[in-house]
Formats: sequence, C-alpha cells, structure tokens
Amino acid sequence: MTNPGAADPGSAGQAPGAPAARSGPLTATLALGMAVALLPSYALGALGPFLTADLGISRTALGSLTTVLFAVGAALSPVAGPLVDRLGGRFLLAVLFGVGLLSTAAAAAAPNYSVLLGAVALAGVGVALGNPTTNQLVAVHVASPRQGVAIGVKQSGVQVGAFLAGAALPAIADTLGWRGALLTGATLALAGLLATALTVPPAPPPAEAPPDGSLARRRPTGAPLPASVGWLGVYALLMGIGVGAVGAYLPLYVVERLGRGAGVGGLAAGLIGLVGIVARVLWGRRADAAPTPVAVSLAWLAVGAVAAVGLLWGSAVLGVWALWAGAAAFGATAVAWNAVGMLAVVRDVAPGVSGRASGRVLLGFYAGFVASPVGFGWTVDRTRAYTLGWALVTAAFGLAALLAMRWATGSPRGAAPRRRRPRAPSVRGAAAARRFSGPTARALGGEREDRVRDPSGEESPA
Repeated sequence: MTNPGAADPGSAGQAPGAPAARSGPLTATLALGMAVALLPSYALGALGPFLTADLGISRTALGSLTTVLFAVGAALSPVAGPLVDRLGGRFLLAVLFGVGLLSTAAAAAAPNYSVLLGAVALAGVGVALGNPTTNQLVAVHVASPRQGVAIGVKQSGVQVGAFLAGAALPAIADTLGWRGALLTGATLALAGLLATALTVPPAPPPAEAPPDGSLARRRPTGAPLPASVGWLGVYALLMGIGVGAVGAYLPLYVVERLGRGAGVGGLAAGLIGLVGIVARVLWGRRADAAPTPVAVSLAWLAVGAVAAVGLLWGSAVLGVWALWAGAAAFGATAVAWNAVGMLAVVRDVAPGVSGRASGRVLLGFYAGFVASPVGFGWTVDRTRAYTLGWALVTAAFGLAALLAMRWATGSPRGAAPRRRRPRAPSVRGAAAARRFSGPTARALGGEREDRVRDPSGEESPA
C-alpha cells in the first residue's frame, strides 16, 4: 500500500509534490524518444514520391517498407516489454536512440531497395522499444496526478516527428535529395542520447514504493494482466490498420488523385501531426482533470476517425478544403487514441509489469501497421483506384468504435464505476467493526488492508 508520505522514486527522495521542473525535462526527453522511434514510419510516407521515383519501386514495395518496420516492431513487442521491466527504462531509452541513429544513417546510405529494407528492419527495434520504455519511465518517475499530462506530452512526440517529416522532409529532399533529408533525423537521435544522460534519473531501488497516487503494490512480472489489456490490444489492432494506411499513402494519394505536388501531400501529413500534438496533450490533460471511462473516450475517437477518413477520401471530389479538414480531424481523433490508451495501461497495471502490458497492447497496434500499408498498396496496384483501400480503412475504424462501445457497456474497466451495495455484517464482523470504528479506524485504515484473519476470527498481520 502506498504511503501518502512516501518519497517519489522519480526524484531521489523528493516528496510527491516536488516541483515539476525535474519531470518537465524528463517528459521532453520521453517525447523525443517517441519521435525518434516512430519517425521512420512518417518519413517513408512523406518521402514516398521521391523513393518511388529514385529507386523505381512500386506502391506495394513502398508499403512493404512500413510493413517490415512494424512487423519487426510487432514481433519484438512481447519481448521488449518484459525486457524493459527487467533492465529498466533508462538503459533501453539510450538503446532506442542508438538504434535510431544507426538505422537512419544506414537508410540514407542505402544503394538499393534491399539495403533500405534492412535499415528499416533495424529501425523496427526502436519501434518495439518506444512505448514500453517511455511508459515504464512515466509509471516509475511521475506521480499519478501528473501522469495524464506526461503521457499526452510524450505521446505527442510521435506527432512532432510526423509534423517535421511531413512539413520539412519533402522541402529538404527537393534541395538535398531524400538521402540528405533522412540524415536530418540522425541529429534528433544524437540529441536524445545526450538528453537521456542528463534528464532521466536512475531507477529507484525495487523496495521503494511507487509515486503517491499510483498503484500501491508491485506485481510480480509473471502476474496475469487485467482484462482491459486484452480489450485495448484488439482496439489497437483496428486503429493500427487505419492509421498505418493513412500515414503511408495520404501523400501519394494527394499527388495521384488530387493532382497536387508532393509538398502539398507532405503538408497534409504535417497537419495531421501538428493537430495530433495538441490533441494528445489535451486528451491527457482532460483525463487528469475529469476522468472519463476510457472505453467511452476511445469510442468517440474511433467515430471521429471514420468522419475524418470520409473527408480525406472525398477530397478528390469535394476539393482541397476537405483534405485540410480531414487531416485536422484525423489528427484530433485517430492519432490521439494512443495517449488515452497508453494512459490506461500506465494506470491499470503496476509499474513492475507496465512494460509487458504495453508490449501486449502494442503488439496489436503494430500488427495493424503490418497488415494495412502493404494491403492498401496492393488494392491500389490491382484496381488502379483508392476506393477499396479507403473503404477498408473506414471499416476498421468503424469496428473499433463498435468494440469500444461494447467494452464500455460490458466491462467494469471500460464502464463507469459501479457503486457496490454493502453486505449486512455478520455478528463477528459487527463486533470487529465496533472495535475499529471512529478515529482508530481512520488511523489504522492503511494497515487493515494488509491484515488477514486467523482461524479464531481475530485479525493479525499478514
């Protein structure tokens, strides 16, 4: 049981109400880690027109790059989660930045598609480490009242990367080529290695309690995960299908169907990222200020994603205004689900297994990323149209909305808390209640949860 007066492990003995100056730089570093981990996904989409022209690859091959990236991430996620719980987030965050540096440099130097594919596969290691590592660091070093904002800010790092990729990389590629554009991402990884050393504190001793307000007991790493992790995993799969396809093919859709330049497609992807930055922070702040059942929030996010895809899909007929409106709506909904979902993971499981729970959820999300880009590209190559691909994306978001609604109405974790009806106490229980009534009960309330009854009916320490 967490003692309200216990020290915050994230601040080396500081009280839970320690100044946020220490958690601010930490959260910024975690956001940078998320940006570096997922930057290859958005960079491949933003540079898609350059890659297809320079390397002479098909749309299916372009989608296969994203597929390989997230296939590696999905395959390693079940391993990465327990690894984070065992080795600690600080060490593996440094590994994440190192992998980002090496993979980006290798991709920029790739002489052909095969080498580029290998570099992208290496980047998948960073994809697998991103969320489990940063979630574990939030669970250990950030007190519960601030975790919503911390999760929102660090998840917004993904969208910072998306914005930079969409807004900056095509312009840089026009001048320096796509290889020079990719090399700019290496500077982010270098900055992340330095920031990890300066801002991420060492892990607290295992015996120390979690921050005030977070889960009281550390579960053993083999403990079963709550049912909400399973719900989130399926929901994440469906959202991954939609988000992966849009991220990989929206810039190409803008060029081929709207007749706009690659810069416009990049700006549309950048707008998704820019709105997503704000949306993830606001959703996290909203969760801290007025908690809403997580499944209800996730259902509304999926419904909004359906509407956003309708605008993006229809922009070829409705005009460019629908492209900008759809991109903004997509950033506010489809890409913001991750902040709500990761906050649910951090708050619903103990810090000792947060890495494993994150890996389980992200296995579903990345599996969606694996399936959708190559599948979307295959439908376009076969039908010479985007209609079937957009329809499948819409269906995935619609199923996610239905699943979240079902979760909200049928799961104690997803629905609003139910007030339990008190049971009539037994004679022995009534006597115990009288002994522990009034000030004594309040003084010993924290101890009674750690006491058990012996065969005589008296309570004794566990």
